[in-house]
Amino acid sequence: MVEWKECTISDIGIVIGGATPSTKKNENYDGGMIPWITPKDLSSFSGRYIKQGERNITEIGLKSCSTQLLPAHSILFSSRAPIGYIAIAQNEVCTNQGFKSVVPNKDIDYLFLYYLLKYNTEKIEHMGSGTTFKEISGNTMKNIRVKVPVTIENQKKIASILDVIDSKIEKNMQINKNLEQQAQAIYAKMFAENKTTTPATIADVSINVTDGVHNTVHDDPTGEYLLLSCKNIKGGSLNIGSLERRINIETFEKLRRRTKLAKGDILISSVGTVGELLLLNEEPFNYEFQRSVAMVKPNPNIVSPAYLYESLIFKRSELINAAHGAVQQCLFIADIAGFPIEVPQQTDLLKFDAIVTPMLDIISANENENHKLAEIRDSLLPKLMSGELDVTDLDL
Repeated sequence: MVEWKECTISDIGIVIGGATPSTKKNENYDGGMIPWITPKDLSSFSGRYIKQGERNITEIGLKSCSTQLLPAHSILFSSRAPIGYIAIAQNEVCTNQGFKSVVPNKDIDYLFLYYLLKYNTEKIEHMGSGTTFKEISGNTMKNIRVKVPVTIENQKKIASILDVIDSKIEKNMQINKNLEQQAQAIYAKMFAENKTTTPATIADVSINVTDGVHNTVHDDPTGEYLLLSCKNIKGGSLNIGSLERRINIETFEKLRRRTKLAKGDILISSVGTVGELLLLNEEPFNYEFQRSVAMVKPNPNIVSPAYLYESLIFKRSELINAAHGAVQQCLFIADIAGFPIEVPQQTDLLKFDAIVTPMLDIISANENENHKLAEIRDSLLPKLMSGELDVTDLDL
C-alpha cells in the first residue's frame, strides 16, 4: 500500500503571491519579455500548461512591483474571486495580485501538485475571506492541510494516470484548433474578398433570431434538464459542469417552444463576455439557455450552418465592436439580426460545405470524446488523491 503523510502546502512548496504593476504605459512595464499572467488569461485558457498572457513586462518592471519570477512547472492558482483557476507554468512567468502560486519542493512532483490543488480547489475556495470579494491570503494558502504520498515515485504514479487522460484531451484540442484554422483559411480564400457574394444581414439569411429566457425561471434541483448561460460557451465548445442550474421538464418544454433550439443553430454570447460562438452540431436534447445567449437559425435555402458559423468567426471582432454598454457589454437581438453578412453563390456554398462540414464533424467528435475523458478523469481524481485506489503495483 502507498504510504501517505499529512502536511501543509508550505511543507511541500513555496507560496508566492503576485503583485500589480504600474498602470502607466512606459518602458519599465510594457514591451518586455516576461509573461505577466492574470486570472483573465486563465479564464479564457483551456488545458494545463500556460506559456503567456495578454501582457509582458520588463525585468525592471518586475523588480519595481516587488514580486518574483516563477520558474517553469510552478502551479498558478487564482486566489481572488473567481477563486480556483489553475495552470502549470510552461516557462518562467510572473503573475498579478490575483494569484497565490506554489513552487514545488524537490521532493514533490509538479504534476502531482497540480492535481492535488485541483482536488482541493473547493476546500480552498471555502477558506476565502473578504466583504467586497473573496480572497485567499498567503498565510491561508500556506497552512492548508493536505495528504501526499511519502515517495515521489508514488506521486508520479498517481499523476501519470491523470496525465494520460489530460494529454489525450489536449491533443484533441490541438487537432480541433488546427482544423478550425484550416476552415478559416478556406473561408478567407473563397469568400473574404469575393465579388460574387451578395450583401445581406443575419436576419436575411435566418429563419429565426432570438435569445434565451427573459422571465424568472424556478430551478428544480432534481430536474433532468439544464439552464445554461454565456459562461458555458467558450472557444467554440460547450462546457457543462456539475453545478449547472437544473429545471424540470415542464419548464424545459416551455422554453424550447419559444427558442426552437435545434442542431445547426448558432449560439452567440450576447451579455458580458460578448462574441463567443458555438455551432450546435448535435441535437440539444437536455438544455436551454438564459438571456445572455442569442440563437440564430440559418435558412438552409440561403446559407448553411457551417458557412454562417465560419462567417461569424471571421467577423468576430466586428461582432464584438457592435456591443453596447459602459458597465456591461451587451449585444441586442436587433444588433445581431442587422449584422452584415455576405450571401455566396450556391455553387460556391456547396464546394465550401463539402470541404468544411466534415472538418466540423471531426471537431464535434473530438469534443464529445473530451467530455467523456473529462468525466473519467474527474471520477478518478478523488479516488486517487484520497488513496482509495492503490497505485503500488503500477509500472511507469
